[in-house]
Amino acid sequence: MYPMPSYESAISVVVPAHRDLPPLLRTLHFLERCSPGPAEVLVHVDGGSAEILSAVRARHPAVRLLVSDDLLGPGGSRNRLVATAKHEWIANFDDDSFPAHASYFGRVAALITRFPEAAILSAASHAAEWQTSNIERVGIFSGCGCVFRKSLFEKLGGFVPLPVAYGMEEVDLSLRTHAAGGLIVHDPLLRVRHEPLPGRARDHAAISAAVLANTALFPALRFPWWLLGLGLYQILRRIVWMIQQGEGRFVLRGLRQMPQHLWSRREHRKPVPGCAVLSWLRLRRHPEALEDGTQLSSAWQEDANWNS
Repeated sequence: MYPMPSYESAISVVVPAHRDLPPLLRTLHFLERCSPGPAEVLVHVDGGSAEILSAVRARHPAVRLLVSDDLLGPGGSRNRLVATAKHEWIANFDDDSFPAHASYFGRVAALITRFPEAAILSAASHAAEWQTSNIERVGIFSGCGCVFRKSLFEKLGGFVPLPVAYGMEEVDLSLRTHAAGGLIVHDPLLRVRHEPLPGRARDHAAISAAVLANTALFPALRFPWWLLGLGLYQILRRIVWMIQQGEGRFVLRGLRQMPQHLWSRREHRKPVPGCAVLSWLRLRRHPEALEDGTQLSSAWQEDANWNS
């Protein structure tokens, strides 16, 4: 059972799941060990896997399960999870990411108190981010570990439902949050681990092509017309990067996807002011220091046995 939180800012946890059961069970295992714990944990089973449903019900009966037979994609799954969640603050994880320390939600509660104006709290998910203790205002949050306000998420319209969301989900919501005046706070001492299990099946060609198509979709939906040239520049940079990484053979596949990819989601086009785009791009390159995270009044400790 998930222990009830001992703080006022109760937190809902949302986790989208699709086909892979082992990483999901690992994520739920670590969530269950957190102290204090979240107020509730919700999992959306995208595609209605009977194996996932039965395993989660048997091993984690306190988890609230949602299911769809049709594939909604990670963004569509999260939209449904957030709509069902009971609390204002929503902690988001992937099915293969989880808190890196037992006091994760205690740290979240302290951040909410310290930064009441925050719209999104971004966790650190890579070792390079753990080398500093400075809490910063950033332009983009970490998708595999973040906490956001339900009210603002719904006001902004949530995520654009996509079968492959890489290259779109975090950047899109981050820009819209910035344009709405929302503060994104990154805390390197709020840590998550993002660890796909060895052997997890991924269609690398399809993902690479989809990321290129999403690189075009993002400016098409959010940039004003006079900044679309900047969007074209971002596409060209992505193509160059793919070639440098030995993924040049996937470029044509991504380019072929673009026309239908953009046309089928044209109803989601809601451009933000150009000045907001430019200030957001500057903030992405130059985060603003807010304070030393070690001064935050919250118990935080790295548990040497946490990964056992």
